[in-house]
Amino acid sequence: MNGDVERLLRTEAPQVLGALVRRFGRFDIAEDAVQEALLAASGDWPVHGVPSDPRSWLIRIGYRRMVDLLRSDQARRRREHEAGMSESALREPARQAGPPQEVDDSLTLLMLCCHPALSTTSQVALTLRAVGGLTTAEIAHAHGTTEATMGTRISRAKQRLAGAGARFTPPTDADRDARMAAVMRVLYLIFNEGYTATAGRELARVDLTSEAIRLTRMLHASLPGDAEAAGLLALMLLTDSRRHARAAPTTNWCRWTSRTARAGTPT
Repeated sequence: MNGDVERLLRTEAPQVLGALVRRFGRFDIAEDAVQEALLAASGDWPVHGVPSDPRSWLIRIGYRRMVDLLRSDQARRRREHEAGMSESALREPARQAGPPQEVDDSLTLLMLCCHPALSTTSQVALTLRAVGGLTTAEIAHAHGTTEATMGTRISRAKQRLAGAGARFTPPTDADRDARMAAVMRVLYLIFNEGYTATAGRELARVDLTSEAIRLTRMLHASLPGDAEAAGLLALMLLTDSRRHARAAPTTNWCRWTSRTARAGTPT
């Protein structure tokens, strides 16, 4: 998959996820459906070309996968409220797949991933997964843990959101400031982990710093008049501009030997 297609998929992923969550009300299942749609696009688009309306293409594929997942969930759980939700999503004409709304769901999705019911670690992981489009393996690597452990953590975060009654709606004036503070803290944590990685032999992880900057640009675009969002983006860009100058060719090796020496490992 070429870089242009990958960038396009990362840009469209939160919009597709927002459209499915708004239509079906199930964040946990919608996130899986979006991943299936992205996987289908990564195999189809490099061969047949990018469709004229990539967002509609992704929503259509995600919708079909969502229907399959809801039916499977309905058969497995056999609960009246789950059945009612599934039937509502499948039968109501207003919820049938149609042209996507021209709504930017990025901010609402960020707010949902940074819900106060979640721990900071879970907020970071869910943001990277749902908004950043990183795989579970990539997120696990960033946290210095196994893919299975991270997969369990993300799954529990989704369950906690469902248990807390979290809805895909913009924050109210009453909790907007607190939720915005959580979002910016999570984005800064992602940037910091990329700027000075806590795991691995590399001093920095450019993929994480780049993703943090991309998401912060998205946040700033959603709130162009917010001084804190503008300041956070400026801080990231200024700090990242020094990336090439802060490390000599031997820096990563020296950092690794220092870390292992502190741990008592022969160097």
